[in-house]
Amino acid sequence: MSHMESVEKVRAFNRFYMPSMNLLGNHYLGSEYSITEARVFFEIYENEGCNAAHIAQIMNIDKSYLSRIIKAHEKKGYILRKPSGTDGRSYSLYLTEAGKKRAEDFINTSNRDIETILQNLSDEDEQCLINAIDTIINLLSKKKGRD
Repeated sequence: MSHMESVEKVRAFNRFYMPSMNLLGNHYLGSEYSITEARVFFEIYENEGCNAAHIAQIMNIDKSYLSRIIKAHEKKGYILRKPSGTDGRSYSLYLTEAGKKRAEDFINTSNRDIETILQNLSDEDEQCLINAIDTIINLLSKKKGRD
């Protein structure tokens, strides 16, 4: 398979995967948030006390775009910013109780959606899917020239 055929295959996978997992559009899981805006809740939920630079790196998004998302979530009462104890220019990010509830709602809804998709697979097909996902993650996590 040529490199360009591989590129086309990845693009075809993306076109299939994104809509099949309901990840397209501006309303993640029926909410008022885009997938990026919703993911910020999850990152802070999983990494309480992290800073914006950490989230920008993990999500590979522009820091100014992330800053606007954080400010909007903060204005709605979902996020608290506290000065970092180690860097006076940085803030540690925390979810309020409302923010934690919002993150947990996203997680629970997403889990239910994925369970619905998996119910259509046999146990053998589900294991094959999980193995394929593990393979994709492992391969795309490698850096060129390193194992």
